[in-house]
Amino acid sequence: MTTSTQMQPSAEQQELKASPDWLKRQNNDENDRVYKQSAPETNVVELKYRSVDSVATTKLAKGLGLFSIALGAAEILGSTQIGELIGADRKFRAFLPILGVREIAHGIGILSSVKPTTAVWTRVGGDAIDLAYLGAAFASKDTNKKRLAGTLLAILGVGVLDVLLAKKLSSQKWSENDGNPMAPTTVGQPSARAQANA
Repeated sequence: MTTSTQMQPSAEQQELKASPDWLKRQNNDENDRVYKQSAPETNVVELKYRSVDSVATTKLAKGLGLFSIALGAAEILGSTQIGELIGADRKFRAFLPILGVREIAHGIGILSSVKPTTAVWTRVGGDAIDLAYLGAAFASKDTNKKRLAGTLLAILGVGVLDVLLAKKLSSQKWSENDGNPMAPTTVGQPSARAQANA
């Protein structure tokens, strides 16, 4: 007759298994195993990682916010120089600090928002105000028409960028992770590879 002998756990091993830390670790391992079995990998990836497209849009919006603050500060602190640069006469240079305050407000709104859709749309409205300002300046006799025309083209270019960015922000799906700069992107993850292969 054969008997199988099982090694009895030592007193130290029994104490370890009875400790709260060991039980907690065992419960966490079991919960992780059950979660991984129940949740498809694509869903986990989509919840955990940021969209590359959303990251690029966020960076562009933040850059636009910094540009707004810098431009606004220049219009407030150097209204005479900026007025001369764009070709406005003294009468119209007096309005530049007010426009500068508006630009800074746009920039702060963009930088303080996770998804700055509304703040970027307000910039579009600000571009319309700038165009009206330049149009009124054209009617003045003492303005430099060539410089005003160049400024007008620059404002139109920035306005087009603002509209495109605002439309992109309005149409994009957004998650909390997209506002977290520490969260990894989908680059190299299964969901990103699946989209690239589609």
